[in-house]
Amino acid sequence: MRVLHVIPSISPLRGGPSRAVIDMVAALRLHDVDAAILTTNDHGPGLHPELVTGRWQWHQGVPVLAFPRWSPPVAALREFAFSPGLSLWLARHLKRYELLHIHALFSYPSTSAMAQARWAGVPYILRSIGQLSPWSLAQSRGRKRLLLRLIERRNLQQAAALHFTTSAERDEAAALGMAPPSLVLPLGVRGPDPPADPARSAHSSAAVRFLFLSRLHPKKQLENLLDALALVQRHRPEAIWELAIAGDGEPRYVAALHERSRALGIGARCRWLGFVEGGAKWQALQEADWYVLPSAAENFGISAVEALAAGTPVILSPEVAVAADVARSGAGLVSASDPEALALTLATAMERPSLSMRASALNLAQMDFSWSTIALQLRAAYRQVLTSSAGR
Repeated sequence: MRVLHVIPSISPLRGGPSRAVIDMVAALRLHDVDAAILTTNDHGPGLHPELVTGRWQWHQGVPVLAFPRWSPPVAALREFAFSPGLSLWLARHLKRYELLHIHALFSYPSTSAMAQARWAGVPYILRSIGQLSPWSLAQSRGRKRLLLRLIERRNLQQAAALHFTTSAERDEAAALGMAPPSLVLPLGVRGPDPPADPARSAHSSAAVRFLFLSRLHPKKQLENLLDALALVQRHRPEAIWELAIAGDGEPRYVAALHERSRALGIGARCRWLGFVEGGAKWQALQEADWYVLPSAAENFGISAVEALAAGTPVILSPEVAVAADVARSGAGLVSASDPEALALTLATAMERPSLSMRASALNLAQMDFSWSTIALQLRAAYRQVLTSSAGR
């Protein structure tokens, strides 16, 4: 079975969706699916330093073909990431693949790939990475409405299946009245090496360690976390805590966050780690007592699941889709994201998580978010799509 995964970017700066597609393809290849990635050399504001363009290469253990990305100077279209070379290659080679798995909407590589697959009669599955949620559709609203009317609605309607990572994401998209079958299948995590131990020794530091690890973007609502911790400091001045902030974003926005922490009087308790990956990321997750993400909208929350895989309980807003799993399994706390409610939850968290909660966090990651199990389910879904397509 030859399956081509198309995504606008595999840059780690783009967050969880880019990381997930690499791990997904690697897991599928271990289960006899000939999967590969077609993408661009996007790397946030720059170009990916590890990707050559125009020829296949092995990148992090999977076959990747990248083409140059061109971002228009118009701000409203900057993220559309035009890539004529990608479209030209796809027009020539599309029919070599039995199935396309498309990741993302409202971006040239994904949009054009779906259109070409429709014209060529090649079935495709779309993973919208949360872009059908009300919050996401409200961002750049005019551009997205125009794209939906011109092409994306047809792309959606003629997909062989829509891939959602949680039932909450599927339910949000239902309001658009999409007709294709839906597939609810989570993403996975590989976990740290060596595996996490929930019975690890207590930290020598007296401070309770909170960790925010994500892209620094308004959607993630780091401002709310800073405001909430300032309230904790005001009402519980005896509490000893620190906040590590791992991630990067648009420079002016990051500078504003730094200034906000200083203005709130908590700057000395904040450690800004910048972008972290690999061993440094897992070290940050394992050193934390709590991972905190008060996001306004997350169709999945892969960094939260990575925290669970590190044996670190999480504090999530209900808008993070895996929050329901966390609440059900006792792997952390769920709190409204407004500063007042979040401050109350953080004050409770000053007791540090119990050993049983750490064990629940690790168990949830291992039982529900194993790439090996997910890859088998995804392979079965591919076969079902191909069987249904052949019968039309």
